[in-house]
Amino acid sequence: MGGWPVPDVIVDGEVLESDPPRKLVQTWRMLMDPQSEAEGFTRLTYEIAETGPGVSKLTVIHELEGAPRLALFVGGEMESMGAGGGWSEVFSDLKTLLETGHGMRG
Repeated sequence: MGGWPVPDVIVDGEVLESDPPRKLVQTWRMLMDPQSEAEGFTRLTYEIAETGPGVSKLTVIHELEGAPRLALFVGGEMESMGAGGGWSEVFSDLKTLLETGHGMRG
């Protein structure tokens, strides 16, 4: 696997809005490399809605305007360089965890 040194802190940000268990809005900045860090903070919104008994829908909105390098990271476009599969990999792992009690890597 390719890649580069991984910093101690990979992502930082602040909570802007919290309405448990329905909504979380935060700033989000990738610190993986100087180019991504220089793009600054983006906005990430998680919304959870109950769609039936014991069933919930998660909607994630990541506003990436002005952050083209971050868009590549979270879109999984840099996976071949060792940067992971982006949000689709994260959500696939979350689905596996919820269904089996174990993540894809553990």
